[in-house]
Formats: sequence, C-alpha cells, structure tokens
Amino acid sequence: MRFFRYLFPFWTAFAVYSLSTFAFGSGSRQVQNHLESEIARLSGNFNELKITNKNLLNTAAALEADRETRSVYLRQLGYGQPDEKFVRIIGLESALNPEMSPGQVLRAVDPEFLFDIKIKAIALIFGGVVLLSFIAVDFLSLGILRQD
Repeated sequence: MRFFRYLFPFWTAFAVYSLSTFAFGSGSRQVQNHLESEIARLSGNFNELKITNKNLLNTAAALEADRETRSVYLRQLGYGQPDEKFVRIIGLESALNPEMSPGQVLRAVDPEFLFDIKIKAIALIFGGVVLLSFIAVDFLSLGILRQD
C-alpha cells in the first residue's frame, strides 16, 4: 500500500503540469483570445491600407491624366510656371493636402504565456514537495525522526 502512496507525487506532478499548461501555456484560452484580437486589429489595419492605396492610385492616375490637376498640385507644393508671380502667405492651410500619408503598418504583438520548461519545473517542484512530505510522514511514523 505504501508503494501506491509514492505514486501519488508523480500523479500530482502530472496534474499540475496538465492544469498549468491548459491555464497558462501556449495553447491556453487567454493566448487564443489575444491572437484573435490581433487578427482583428491587423485585418482592420489591412483594410485601411487598402483604402489608402486605392486613394493614392486614384490621385496618381489623376496626376498622370490631367494637366490641370498637375498644375494645381504643383502650385500647392510651391512651384509655378516661369511667367507667374505669386505671394505666399505663411500660416494659412492649403486647400489640398500635398503630403498624403501612405498609411501605417502594424506589427503583431506576441502573446504572453509560460514556456513549457517553466511549467515542467513547477510541476516537478510540486511533485517533489509531495514526495518529501510523504517521506517525512513515513519517517515520523517509524520513529526515525522523533519530535521531543
């Protein structure tokens, strides 16, 4: 019967490892929720980048096709034709935005979880503590360790 008693620490270590992996490991629900939110965030950013790309392509096509659009755009940038004279008033916002943002690329954030080696170490420590406590109880019951 004592032999089965010494199998209990191994089962304890196995249970601690299994529950810890399920709760805090790389496959835990917390990590899955984090990855799902990252997918949603990155797909939203991807859709914004698609819209920005479409707008920039439309602007480029308009600049290639229409001479008047080019001249308006160049005037916004501060250029003019050789026979023109113009006065620039500093402090006024321009009607067009010559500096179009190409968008922002987001980087995925890695989820936080306990690595498998740490979970194994915690499980072995728990199993060792249970084993040592059973050994101590046996020594006390045999009278080897006396408390005076």
